Amino acid sequence: MSGIRRLAAPAVGALLAAGAIAGCGSTPAPSAAPRAAPPPPPLATSVASTAGPSWTVVEMGGSAAQENNFWQLFVRPAGATAWRLATPLGVADNGGLVIASAGSGSLVTGFRPSQLLTYSPLAASTDDGTSWSPAGPLSASLADAPDALAAGPDGALIALTDGGARAELGQRLGAAWTRLSSASALAATSAGRACGVTGLTAAAFSGGTTMLGAACGRPGVAGIFVRSGGTWRAAGPALPAALGREDVDVLALTTAGTGLEALLQAEAGAHSSLIAAWSSGASWTLSAPLPTGGRPLRSTAAGPGAAVGVILGDGRGETLSGPGAAWHALPALPKWTATLALGPAARVDALAADGGTFKDWQLGAAGWSLAQTVHVNIPYGSSS
Repeated sequence: MSGIRRLAAPAVGALLAAGAIAGCGSTPAPSAAPRAAPPPPPLATSVASTAGPSWTVVEMGGSAAQENNFWQLFVRPAGATAWRLATPLGVADNGGLVIASAGSGSLVTGFRPSQLLTYSPLAASTDDGTSWSPAGPLSASLADAPDALAAGPDGALIALTDGGARAELGQRLGAAWTRLSSASALAATSAGRACGVTGLTAAAFSGGTTMLGAACGRPGVAGIFVRSGGTWRAAGPALPAALGREDVDVLALTTAGTGLEALLQAEAGAHSSLIAAWSSGASWTLSAPLPTGGRPLRSTAAGPGAAVGVILGDGRGETLSGPGAAWHALPALPKWTATLALGPAARVDALAADGGTFKDWQLGAAGWSLAQTVHVNIPYGSSS
């Protein structure tokens, strides 16, 4: 495999009701000082649905400083037990890959700029990544976040660019782009002022409407916004009083069935925690906070039934089976685990990447067992 490759030829009303609930919470206290920019969420991720394929993005190869790192995309088609390599060919992927599932085996993949590449090419597949066609391109740089790209109905796309400063709306898989919003424009709205928007962190389509997630400079507010009638409105969730003094960032924002799923990070000084949130119409369900020890996340995962998985900065793996469930600590993860993959029937896999070797470890009653090994030809030195 080569570093430079060739391409093959919930309804608006419900979300606004959720925003009204969010507006009924206590008024957040203003920040004493402007927040420092939060670290970006990790690009290593996996996404799976109940009836569709599972996708995962992991970094393989060697040193990123020497441009010997190569991001890879793997797919496990619906009903299959094994993963196969599905990285689009034609573009150097040292800068990272961002994926957006459009359902039914369709995926759009964005390449973050690296080396001499100053924009983000896109590729689209409708057959579980067996073949790819050019899409876009996006003339700006995709933001460094796993949900910086979202795919919606009829080929619509949302792309966060310029480090989360802007959001672009694409039509026909990016054949045409227009400005959707920006961090500064959103911050100037009534909903944005209540959050104190400092940057855009995630994008999603829900029921055909456009959604944006943000980092908030005012404590106790979760920055999730829906666009309706040309105006951005808060879409919740309202946070408990215990988080009223903590700064909150939206790390992930995805559709889950007919609702919405978000992963929030709350911080106050050296304390930080993760909260999963699910919208099922006019209300939100929040998980209990998961302390992170103040270390950045290593990876995120979304699975069937609104399941959530994370690998924390200290290497611990934690999962949530869905709304109302408690965080569940996994046994010590296999060496080199890059991300988790969540499947049907509470299946949990640990996906490890070491150099050019990809391994799938499956969790069973006796612990982790090796289910599959894939060897990837890494073209070390080809990016120099």
